[in-house]
Amino acid sequence: MVSTPTDSSTSRNGRRTDDPRLSQGRWLRIPGPTVLHPNVLAAMQGDMLPHRGPELVGMMERIYSNLKWAHQTEQGVYVWAGTGSAGWEAAIVNLFSPGDRVVAGVTGSFGDRFATIGAQFGLDVHRIEIEWGQALTPEQLADAFAEHGPFKGAFITHNETSTGVTNPLPELARVARENDALVVVDAVSSAAALPLEVDAWDLDWVLSGAQKAWMCPPGLMISAVSERAMAASEHASFPRFFWDVKAMAAAAKANGMLTTAPLTMLYALDAALLAMRDEGLEALYARHARLGEHVRQGLVAAGLELLADPAYASDSVTAFLAPEGMTSSQFQERLREDSGIEIALGQGHLADRVLRVGHMGWVEQPELDATLEAIARVAG
Repeated sequence: MVSTPTDSSTSRNGRRTDDPRLSQGRWLRIPGPTVLHPNVLAAMQGDMLPHRGPELVGMMERIYSNLKWAHQTEQGVYVWAGTGSAGWEAAIVNLFSPGDRVVAGVTGSFGDRFATIGAQFGLDVHRIEIEWGQALTPEQLADAFAEHGPFKGAFITHNETSTGVTNPLPELARVARENDALVVVDAVSSAAALPLEVDAWDLDWVLSGAQKAWMCPPGLMISAVSERAMAASEHASFPRFFWDVKAMAAAAKANGMLTTAPLTMLYALDAALLAMRDEGLEALYARHARLGEHVRQGLVAAGLELLADPAYASDSVTAFLAPEGMTSSQFQERLREDSGIEIALGQGHLADRVLRVGHMGWVEQPELDATLEAIARVAG
C-alpha cells in the first residue's frame, strides 16, 4: 500500500518538502481517485448497521434528496455499488435493445470506451470522431442526425477526462432531443464540479462515479434518470438484474437499495453531500472555475502547451503536453522524485505525450500552487 505523508512537510515518498501547504494526502493531483474530504474519512469509520433498518432508511432519504439537489432534478437519482464505468453498461441495458441505433461523440479515451461498449452490446453505434483536444459541437451532432439518423440515443461525454475538454452539453442535448433521441451523459468528471442541470437541460441518464468530484473513494456509481428514460426501460430487451433501474427505483422509493447496501461507501457519500450543501452549488462551481483557470495560467507560465481548445477547457482536469525531449512518463517520474506529487499520464495514442492534473473535489489553491511550482521546476 502506498504511504501518504505523515505530516505537512513530508512528501508521499518520504522526502521533506518544507511546504506546509501540502497537507496529508493532498499530494494526489491525478483526475481520480481524488483526495477524500476529511468529513468523508471520519464518516467511513462508522460501524455496520442493519442494511434495511431505520438508521439506514433515514440516511438514504437524505442521500437521495441531496443527490437530486446536486443534479438539479426532481426526477430519480439512484446509487449502485460500482465505479463510473459501470454506468455505461447500466444505461445501455436499461434504455436500449440489441440493434438499436445510437450516435456517440468520441472526443477522447472515455468517449471511445462508451461507444465501444455500446457496440459490444450489439448496438449499431455511429461514431463522430473528433480530434482529441477539441470539443464536439452542436453542428457536428446535428449533421450526424441529418446524414446518418435516426438514432434512438445520443452518447455524450460531458467532460472528457483524457483531454481536459468540456463538451457543450446543454446545446448538444438540445440537438438530440429535437431529434427524439435519449440523451445519455457520461458526467464522471463533471458531476459535483461543473454546472449540471438534469431537468433544465432535458437529460435522460446522467452517470458518474464517487471517486471524482464527489470526494469519496471508488465504489459507487450514481445515475440521474428521467421519467422518459424510465418509460424507455419498459421496452429495453437486454437481460438485467443488478442494473435494473425499475427495481432500483422501487427500492429507492422506500429509501433503500435493491441489494445489500455498501454501508461504508454510503457513509462517505452522505458526508460528502452534506459538505457540498454547506459550500453551496454556486460557490462550488465558482471554486472549480477559479482553480481551473489558475492551473491553466500556471502551466502556460511554465512554458507548457495545453491540449484542450481554450474555448472548451475543463475546470476539473487539465491536460498538457510534455516538454520537448521528454516523454510524459519521464516527466511524471521526475515530478514524483522532486516533490512526491502525483499527476496522471495521457491515455490512448497520447499516453506518452500528455500529462493531466486533476483539480476537482476537495481542493484549493495552496496545493495547486505547490503542484504548479513543482511542475515548473521539472519543466526547467
